[in-house]
Amino acid sequence: MFAPLIALAAAASPATADHVHGVWAGSVGNLSVRACFTRRDDRIFGTYYYLPQMRLIPLEAEEGSSTVFGETEAAAPNTPRWRIQSADSNALAAQWTNGRRTLPVRLTRVQYVEDEEGPCGSWVFHQPRFADSRPVSSRATTDGVAYTSLALDLGNRLEGSVRTFALDGDGEPARRINAELGETLAGDPPGWFECLQRSLGYSPNQGYFDDSREPVMITRRWLSVADHWDGYCGGAHPDSSNGWRAFDLDSGQEVDLYGWFNESAVSRERFEGSEDVLTTMNPPLRDLILTGWTAEAEECDEVIRDQSYWSIGLGRSGMLFSPDLPHVVQACGEQFTVPYARLRPFLTEEGAANLRALEAELAARPAG
Repeated sequence: MFAPLIALAAAASPATADHVHGVWAGSVGNLSVRACFTRRDDRIFGTYYYLPQMRLIPLEAEEGSSTVFGETEAAAPNTPRWRIQSADSNALAAQWTNGRRTLPVRLTRVQYVEDEEGPCGSWVFHQPRFADSRPVSSRATTDGVAYTSLALDLGNRLEGSVRTFALDGDGEPARRINAELGETLAGDPPGWFECLQRSLGYSPNQGYFDDSREPVMITRRWLSVADHWDGYCGGAHPDSSNGWRAFDLDSGQEVDLYGWFNESAVSRERFEGSEDVLTTMNPPLRDLILTGWTAEAEECDEVIRDQSYWSIGLGRSGMLFSPDLPHVVQACGEQFTVPYARLRPFLTEEGAANLRALEAELAARPAG
């Protein structure tokens, strides 16, 4: 935890890591900026952006220094630098240098609530960058059902994209589903900001992400959604996932399709002191999914055949299955479709009834 700031430090006090830690607003030369500085373990870093360009410029402390920061890479000899001259509880003064060019830096502290991710991951620091970010809407149709497609416009401020959709209608089921589908766009800060927040808790470089939810099937009762995420949010490596979600259009509830399978197909384990249930796929169902499958790469064969965690979805030609794979083997990812009729031995009574009703719907209403 950072030491307390010295509340009555003189304006000319030498800057330390504790003094510069925080969110700042002011100017570099005559250009308005917002900056932040933080420390994780023994590493000191920061970042800043010019208004109105709003693109982050990383600040990395030179080795052994808490007052000289290089833009992009501190070790590079020709990179622009910030040389902090003084900092206290209210103000920070520095010089920006690039070769022979020098500009004064004058900043005033901006109040924010300290949290785990630090100043550079705070919404207070970033809010001006994204104050005008709004989803752009357009009309689309799946299976003859119209809905509103939503895409977040982040301009060139961040390497990120958010795509989702909203159902028509204002009934309670539609409102529930739209709240789930739009969760990443909602809030202050919005849900998508979490990735950026976590990445800037680790380094002065912001993360990137591609987050999408798209309808793959809409019937009278069921909505099937493809859920994709790919990106880097700090830590050792990027991550990605491809899965499925199913919603009951009558109730608006999201449905766990594992609940449609019996004990021969899946195993359920509840841990002591937790309400959560860990559900894994048993070998007989996995063998059915992989019937006739041959891995394109030899190293993927064992990865897929031994995988116990799968995402399950609903499709027009059968149930959809995708293995949940760790990052190091994401390239082995596959999508499998199993005809509904072949799944009957593995279903509960409720699951079998739901699939019979779904098949009747699909037969009566061809895709279009």
